Formats: sequence, structure tokens, C-alpha cells
Amino acid sequence: MKIKELPLEIRPREKALLHGIESLSDEELLAVIIGSGVKGASAIDISRNLLGTYLTLPSLANTNLFSLENTFGLSKIMSLKLLATFEFHNRLNSPFYQYQYSINNSQDIYSRYRYLENSFQEVLAIIMLNKKKVIIKEKILYKGTNDNVSISAKEIYMELILSKCYYYVLIHNHPDGTPFPSDDDIYVTDMLEELTKTLNIKMLDHIIIYPGGYFSIKQNIKSKEDAKEKI
Repeated sequence: MKIKELPLEIRPREKALLHGIESLSDEELLAVIIGSGVKGASAIDISRNLLGTYLTLPSLANTNLFSLENTFGLSKIMSLKLLATFEFHNRLNSPFYQYQYSINNSQDIYSRYRYLENSFQEVLAIIMLNKKKVIIKEKILYKGTNDNVSISAKEIYMELILSKCYYYVLIHNHPDGTPFPSDDDIYVTDMLEELTKTLNIKMLDHIIIYPGGYFSIKQNIKSKEDAKEKI
């Protein structure tokens, strides 16, 4: 049976969109990666054949290009795509990626994002951490002009919810060399901090990086009066 002939709720892609990728079986995950079938066999059929041939996922992950491309329904390109997926898994489980990086203070954040001192455009990044302040996710959210970057509270809100973090840090740079936060920087910091409190997610800091150093809004500005003095 072709995948498009299956009820929507049990098609691998639709099921993943409705219930999350973790809801898929091994067979369905393979089908999503394979994408489309060939004449006489759907992506599900090819996945089922692969698991029937190699018996276990570890066995399949340890195969080679020659073996895969001789499987019915798999081209050389699709075989490479599967091997690339398995290699990602291997790398994620390597000691290099298993190291847990924690954030203890603003200097740690500055050291990690110091390269932004040399950026000619304004960049906004977010770090999401667990209760032990270990990084679970970080992402460059925007790259703006040489003196402006757009911030979407909704997008930040969604990133925090989906990451299931406990703390977060915002980082952005001032390519023009200004060492202090603008009125907008202060406003966004206060607005996001209050907004995310409703999620029980705490803002640790908002760091501004400029050529030659950094400025911690949370450490240096305790009130709007302080902000006026700094700016």
C-alpha cells in the first residue's frame, strides 16, 4: 500500500507533526528519512525490508555504502543519506559532544561569545540551561544590520518552552562599540524577564558584547534610574 493511501493520522510525517517525532516507531523513522518509495514499494516497505535484513538498528547503523545501495529501493544518494544520519548519531555520542558546558557567571558567557566583538552586524543569541546551569541548547536567533537587530518575544517564548529549560541568557553585540545598553535593550530585558516568569523560567542575564569587552545588564542595572546613569 502506498503511504498516501494510509489514513492521515498513521502516515509517518503526519504522525510526527501531530504527536512529535518521538512517537514514531523505528520503521516509521526510517521511512521519514527515506522520504519516498519506488515503483512497487513505499518508504514504509523499504524501511520494513531494511529492518528485516539487518535485524537491529545498531546492525543497520554499522553497515556500509555498498551493502545499503544493494538493498531494493535504495539509491546511492539515499544510502548516503542514511549513513549521514547514523554518523550524526555517532558524533553526538562521542566524548567531544558529551562534554557538558555550564555557565557560572557573566565571564563564562563572554568567553563563549567573545568572537562577536569582531562582528560587523548585530547578532542576537540565546542560551538555555537546566537547573544545574548546564547548557541544553543555544541558538543564534537573528543577524541584523550593523546597528540594529529585530527581536521577536514570541519566538524567544517558543524556544524556551520547547527546550524545557530552567534558566536562559540573552547575548547581543554592539558593532558600533557602544559599551552600554540602549533604552530598547533595557526595555526588552525587563519585558522578557517578566514574561518568562509566568513560565517559571528565569533570565540569568542579558550580556552586551562590544569591541574590547562586555556589559552585564543584570549585574550593572538594578533600576531604571541606574539605566539612565549608564546610558
